Amino acid sequence: MFKKKTAIALGLAMLAGSSTAWAGKTGSYYPVVINSTANVIAGSFGSVRNSPDTVQSLDIGFQVGNGFYYAYIYAYDATGTMASCTTYNRDMIEVIKSASPDSYIMAYHDGAGTCTNIEMRTASYLDPK
Repeated sequence: MFKKKTAIALGLAMLAGSSTAWAGKTGSYYPVVINSTANVIAGSFGSVRNSPDTVQSLDIGFQVGNGFYYAYIYAYDATGTMASCTTYNRDMIEVIKSASPDSYIMAYHDGAGTCTNIEMRTASYLDPK
């Protein structure tokens, strides 16, 4: 009986002395960033959706018709600056199609509206939508 009481007391003491456990990095904020010098559009869907302003937006979409198939990215940053790019490249379209509501996207473009490089990321530290 003494061993049982000692084990219970030790367990309670350990619980009382422990601190809160956190499971990894969370809450990273990635608003829309438009860099017209480097021709970059970037942002996290969750961060944009949960932003305190009413201006930011991040939109991806697809158009398909007789003889054409393309994807586009449109974004507005917090100041109202807009940037966009379009791609007919099937590999880039597949990357854009992989986006989820919690994804981060970064697109490089040629300055004339054509996407040249797409990065899509879904990670545990990104804000959920």
